Amino acid sequence: METPRPHSARGDFFCLREMASLSLFWRIFESAFQQAYRICPLEADPECLFAWQPAVHRGPDVCLTGSHPIRAGDPLLELHFRREALLPLLEQGASDPARLGLGLLRLADRDVPRLARALRDRPEFASVRGLHAITLFHRGIQRYGFEVRPLEPRTAEWWFTLWQRKLMARDHPSGNARVRPYRNRLIARHVWCTPEMLIRRYGPSPPAPTTGPNEHATHRGFHSEG
Repeated sequence: METPRPHSARGDFFCLREMASLSLFWRIFESAFQQAYRICPLEADPECLFAWQPAVHRGPDVCLTGSHPIRAGDPLLELHFRREALLPLLEQGASDPARLGLGLLRLADRDVPRLARALRDRPEFASVRGLHAITLFHRGIQRYGFEVRPLEPRTAEWWFTLWQRKLMARDHPSGNARVRPYRNRLIARHVWCTPEMLIRRYGPSPPAPTTGPNEHATHRGFHSEG
């Protein structure tokens, strides 16, 4: 997998904007975390829902319906929801997870096709074999081709659930008071997909260009040689 680079030089600027309302501690933490894990916004659009980081699958095989298994050593695209995209939902009072989930689905309806096109067209994603996230907001995500799996062992489920609830409370105007009533519904889960599954749904390749005898097309999903 190629060394990842932000899709735009403006990516760092948007990361700074996302952290503008945080305390000094959280600004330092977020900046260090993003640099350590090489997290980049998917697009320069500040309202884009997704950020990504390169990863490698280290666990057992993940078998997904209608697609190839994801095996140990396969390159992954680890997905993150961008704080800046979520803040308007929280600030507008979308404190009920069901309402917040509907807001997320509207954003995903717009941005999952963007993700599919990026997987199809961007060279740094050509070797990606799977997409993965750990999230509290997994209800309804199957509509986009993702599959939801439990976190194992239970200690991992406990830790990621606790941490993501903490971040949600940090960013919500009412803090823990809004998260606490929905603890039974806010449980972290794995979500998985493959590039091919998303591209089939949202980003089929454009017509192949006319090629000369020594040229070849290299879109993901087909390979033709003269």
